[in-house]
Amino acid sequence: MLSDDSSWSTLDEVDRKIIDILNKNARTPSKEIAVELRNSGVDVSDRTIRKRIERLEKNGIIKGYKAVLSGVSSTDEFEALFVKIKVTRSVGSITEAIKNFVKTLPNYLFVAIVEGDWNMIIVMRIEGSEKNPTSRVIEKFSDQILDYRTSGIQIKDINLLNMSLLLLT
Repeated sequence: MLSDDSSWSTLDEVDRKIIDILNKNARTPSKEIAVELRNSGVDVSDRTIRKRIERLEKNGIIKGYKAVLSGVSSTDEFEALFVKIKVTRSVGSITEAIKNFVKTLPNYLFVAIVEGDWNMIIVMRIEGSEKNPTSRVIEKFSDQILDYRTSGIQIKDINLLNMSLLLLT
């Protein structure tokens, strides 16, 4: 995680386009990135692209690259769990305990603390034959949960640059 958003605020349109291309395929050579940017009207050399990528890495904008394995998950289905915690003086610590537990699960996508009718939203990927991945959360914290709802969701398009901004909060 970045400690502040000052590095993000210095991104120009070229940096954003480079990040977008690398989000689609992190192995795209700088030469191909330069060609793609030139085709969109931005006059840059592959050397400039390499220098910009180095700067993005040095500033912590690009933290690394990872392999995305095909065939590991048979679905692109997710389950959302809406949780209402029993009203007690320790709601904050219960919320923190649930959040910490969820973060240990390999298929969690995110946990959000919310205001209103629900205290938390948890989104998890449905993996293999496990059709209710959030059931582990419900079972473990059943004494502290007043109410919950689950809903299957499909996530089709994600703006990875904007999602990465969540790490700054």
